[in-house]
Amino acid sequence: MKHGKKTFVIIEAVLGILVILVLGFIIYKQNGHDPETIAVIIPDVDESEWSAFKYGLKMAAREYDTDVVIISKDNMETANEEIEIMNQEIIKGADAVIVKPIANRDGQQKLKQLEKSVPIMAVGDTFPEEPSGLHTIEPDHYHMGADLAQKLLENYRGNLIGKKIGIYSQHATSEAVIKRMKGICDTLKGSGAEILWSVSKENDSKEKINLQTQRRVDIVMALDNASFVEAGEAAKDNDLYGAVLYGIGNSTEAVYYLDAGWAQCLVAPDEFDAGYESVAELIKKRHNFFYKMKDRQITYTVLTRENLFSEENRNLLFTISR
Repeated sequence: MKHGKKTFVIIEAVLGILVILVLGFIIYKQNGHDPETIAVIIPDVDESEWSAFKYGLKMAAREYDTDVVIISKDNMETANEEIEIMNQEIIKGADAVIVKPIANRDGQQKLKQLEKSVPIMAVGDTFPEEPSGLHTIEPDHYHMGADLAQKLLENYRGNLIGKKIGIYSQHATSEAVIKRMKGICDTLKGSGAEILWSVSKENDSKEKINLQTQRRVDIVMALDNASFVEAGEAAKDNDLYGAVLYGIGNSTEAVYYLDAGWAQCLVAPDEFDAGYESVAELIKKRHNFFYKMKDRQITYTVLTRENLFSEENRNLLFTISR
């Protein structure tokens, strides 16, 4: 009996020492002796719509003494390819991951499994149909659409009777686009406007979509940066046949089309804040095991030619142009 008790005490002591060693290693890692590495996985890293986001990453990395590695793959088209790249970066030593997810149900479950290895922050778009359990940082998509439609109503003094509207986006199944569309439709209800068509450049049928082949409308509303830039170029080339452009975007090209008069309104999310806060939130988690990460909602600004270069919008334009 005494021998068994002695063995038990020895085992308890060994386990206690192991716990102390593990905790000591964690504290050592988190006290800045080995800077964290955050892998950032986004598409089209050279596109200017990511300029403000990357600038936010850079500023946060400098403040928190963190290494931020940006990975962009031209052929990253499926959730499996995205997961594979994330796994590769974790194997290389990434302590956390920021990702613009390729949103589908299978992908979100795999991302949730991967979060058991390292903290993950999803940026830019929520997942469709059901909560993923992942933490996200994004604007209020519904209210961005609603405010865009409200500006349209203001410009027409609340009367859109007889006006025909076309809505253009890149991804019809994107949860962000779905919410923006709902915000527009709810706000325009009873205004007299008719939504004549709603098309996406990348749809399930793989049909090639372009604005020039759509029926003529009075107003085109573009629901994301790529669509806004494409519609702005079409307006410049007179391929919208006189339709006025309203939309959502966050690039220097988008600002140019507004400033040049090819668009009437641009709703611009603060992508600098998205980049900065995603790093900050992950570092808080890395430095405190018991910290519960939070979803973050970034702000957005309704830009017109009248307020584009105002004092209050100076910082926004500065980060977009970085």
